[in-house]
Amino acid sequence: MILAKISNKIRGCVYIMFCNKCGQSVASSDSFCSGCGASVAAVDDKQNVLQAIATALSPYPQLTLIWGQKADLEISNELANANLGAGKKKVEYSARLLADQGTRTIIFWEIIKESSHGIAALFSFKTETYRTDGMTRSGTVNEIGYGFGGKVIDYNWDYAQTRQVVEGAARYQGWQFKTVLMKGKASY
Repeated sequence: MILAKISNKIRGCVYIMFCNKCGQSVASSDSFCSGCGASVAAVDDKQNVLQAIATALSPYPQLTLIWGQKADLEISNELANANLGAGKKKVEYSARLLADQGTRTIIFWEIIKESSHGIAALFSFKTETYRTDGMTRSGTVNEIGYGFGGKVIDYNWDYAQTRQVVEGAARYQGWQFKTVLMKGKASY
């Protein structure tokens, strides 16, 4: 079983357990998953590294963790969500990771996605710096946007920060860490 600390901005932190095989939520008293019938009592090396990663990310309440739906762990953060009468703009950070128990490797993918329609901001100032070594994207994104009521967008994101936390937790558990540029390589 995987014990996940999931951040909820309103209620604090909630602990939820999920089946390691199918991702179905399970009660702490369950011996078997109601979704697939797998035993949830045994904790293996994969579960240990995933729990270590979740624990390492727990000091960052802005991050949302989702277990076992499309990857072993999905990480997201809404960086901006501006709603103006003339348009909308949303900026989100997303990451996925798979724990390959055979090679003891965490496979990690991440992206910042921006979507908008209409006039997202009357005045927007955005700076981006990116570097890549072929497989690892590094850099920062800073944006401030002003609308009719004043500042409507204000965020600063460093790509390396979340990745370094995940990589540090994985390596501390004796696992390797690999970044990928294609989402499918870090998905089920």
